[in-house]
Amino acid sequence: MTINAEPVRPGPGIVETVLHPVRLRIVHALVDRELTARQLGAVLSDVPQASLYRHVGRLVDAGVLRVTREERVRGGTQRTYTVVESAVTLAPQDFAAASLADHQRYFAAFVGALIAGFEQYLRTTGAAPIRDGVVYQQIPVWVTPTESRQLTATITDLLRPLRARTGGRRRRRTTFAMVLHPDSAT
Repeated sequence: MTINAEPVRPGPGIVETVLHPVRLRIVHALVDRELTARQLGAVLSDVPQASLYRHVGRLVDAGVLRVTREERVRGGTQRTYTVVESAVTLAPQDFAAASLADHQRYFAAFVGALIAGFEQYLRTTGAAPIRDGVVYQQIPVWVTPTESRQLTATITDLLRPLRARTGGRRRRRTTFAMVLHPDSAT
């Protein structure tokens, strides 16, 4: 059975719900894919099962996650979840309306989720940063705000074909994170 949900715009309640470190990792794990709670537990193996179910429930109640399938399994119901992208994507006007304190919280949550994901990768059996193509670097560039937006759009366009789950066995989900901000002494 497929269950559909109406698009949701991120409001203050949704933003606060998603900004929890575990819930942010759940959302990230479900972007561009569908997983059952059991599969999600394998991806976030450091999160206790009871906590995971509680956080998933809260995200469903907030409209951030939606159930895409329900199946009867051993007398219970197994649900498959995905992210409601419109609920976790700030529109340009929402981003512009955010206070400096809001931006600080959003960025801290973003970086926290990035760190947690990288730590989880390092804890996996067989993690080999060189073989796996791990890269983390800072590259100073000299750009105007307009050029910065153009750079972001160009990189996003380059990544679009790679978001499709196609290809052979050697492809694996990989996180690409991007941050552009002016240095303090500009």
